[in-house]
Amino acid sequence: MRRLPALLAAALAVALAAPGTAADGQAPGPPRVERIGRSVQGRPISVVHVGDPAAPRKVLVVGMIHGDEPEGRKVIDLLRTATAPPGAELLLVRDLNPDGLKRHTRQNAHGVDLNRNSSQGRRFLGGPGTPFYAGPKAFSEPETRAIRALILRARPAVTVWYHQPFGLVDRPETGGDAIALAYSRVSGLRFHPLTPRPGSMSRWENVRVRPGSSIVVELPPGRLSAAAAQRHAQAVLALASGAPA
Repeated sequence: MRRLPALLAAALAVALAAPGTAADGQAPGPPRVERIGRSVQGRPISVVHVGDPAAPRKVLVVGMIHGDEPEGRKVIDLLRTATAPPGAELLLVRDLNPDGLKRHTRQNAHGVDLNRNSSQGRRFLGGPGTPFYAGPKAFSEPETRAIRALILRARPAVTVWYHQPFGLVDRPETGGDAIALAYSRVSGLRFHPLTPRPGSMSRWENVRVRPGSSIVVELPPGRLSAAAAQRHAQAVLALASGAPA
């Protein structure tokens, strides 16, 4: 696996630490928090906008969709204080499943696996109470409806969905591998295709928005170290810059 070129690595390190400049030449304002919905139990679901809102390249990062896979939130925390590359805006959703996080469960408070609740490739995977219950119908859950609305409004050039525990970057089920391979190269996480996931949000987005733009990053099990979180944040910024893709 090729290492990240030294100049790009240095630039990304600066982006994680220094203020940048908006398209009008002014320093960008502080991160802007927008509530995009509420969970089943009423907890807010928000997106944090980092960078120039007029930037044409939107990069969406979802820190957690399964409540028992929370470590991607550490990457979000780093990106929240980063500088978005010129021409890019980061859209950061730290907790898409706050009820599952509170309950330490994969599913939301309705017992639905949110990553089986989209309309793409949806099929019966077991009834209520089973691990991969897809819900009574596609987008039945307030959490998936909230992120669907954001995706259709922003139409991200890149989306990263964090999961655990396989320690790999998955191949998009639709479209090319360039974005996934670039993320793998920068982060150091191996590129390895998983079997198709019926009803997954990434699968839906790659069909609905643009093929190959939405990738799944499976972080390793357990706690994500500060150094690893930094590498993943650099990988997101590299994709936002468009440089390695």
